[in-house]
Amino acid sequence: MMGHSLLCMAGFFLLTTVICAYAEVSNRPVVTLYPNWSEIYREENITVRCEIHGGDTEWDYEWETNSIIKPPNQTEYKIISASSSNSGNYRCKGTMKSSQNKTTEWSDSVTLTVFDNPVLTVSPSWLSPGASVTLNCEVKHPSAGWSFYWYKAVPDLSEKSSSYELLPDGSGTAQDSYIIHGQTHTAGYVCRAGRGDPEYHTDHSQPKFVWSAGQFVSLCPFNKLMLGHHFYSPRFRPLKSEFPFLILCDNMKNKRHI
Repeated sequence: MMGHSLLCMAGFFLLTTVICAYAEVSNRPVVTLYPNWSEIYREENITVRCEIHGGDTEWDYEWETNSIIKPPNQTEYKIISASSSNSGNYRCKGTMKSSQNKTTEWSDSVTLTVFDNPVLTVSPSWLSPGASVTLNCEVKHPSAGWSFYWYKAVPDLSEKSSSYELLPDGSGTAQDSYIIHGQTHTAGYVCRAGRGDPEYHTDHSQPKFVWSAGQFVSLCPFNKLMLGHHFYSPRFRPLKSEFPFLILCDNMKNKRHI
């Protein structure tokens, strides 16, 4: 009788152990994002984590994604300066280090979308000298606590490129618009946005141009368009014959009016 009781107790202990072990292994992982943004912009940073709760079990992690860039098999994947290649669905599972044949289920998928730069619009794009112009920086989910940064595009002929000069009071504004009063010259502008704590910044928008009648236009030999003292992309071609523009090369050759 005693032996039968001991056998029952041993069987109960073994069954309990098996059930507990199975419960730990069957814990379903959860994929989380930090910050908790499922939609981000290029150049922002985000961490994708695989979390398995319950017990002190040590895990090996495996990720599955349809993004172009595959995450390493670790508990978290830090994305620095995100790009469109990071867009996709992410899910994970864990394998017990102490027993490689015991794995969890796959987690539910989490979708991460990486957008291109914010979009800058200007109004008006053609103006009379001295008029005001309004810049608007468009982002997804404008209520998500964005701050906005406003810049003038400034050329650097020695580097054959441009730099961005922060506009007065143009750092970290709460409004997604910025008004420039009394503009007298053709100029180019860009914006970018930031959010979070610490703040993560998007990449700069593509330049947009405000054209003022009667300004000089210079076509540089390195295939960039210089308008007055400002740098522009040659893909933008708003030149109209009713405006007295002068096209010339940097070496002052091949001048002509249009």
